[in-house]
Amino acid sequence: MKSLVRKEGMEEIIKCQNCTQGFVWSKEEQKLYKSRGLPSPRYCPICRGIIEARERDHARNKYER
Repeated sequence: MKSLVRKEGMEEIIKCQNCTQGFVWSKEEQKLYKSRGLPSPRYCPICRGIIEARERDHARNKYER
């Protein structure tokens, strides 16, 4: 199970699939994700930042000549 604590309409503590640390998914973030039709996050903010930076670097290197 991904979530350590799951309460409808309340903050959730989600376990990151990369580093396994728990992180808070606030009510405001939940509303934003729901309004955009997005699933709950799988990675903590730190791991998301690392993944996004890696993807940016990969895309940049792909098009450099």
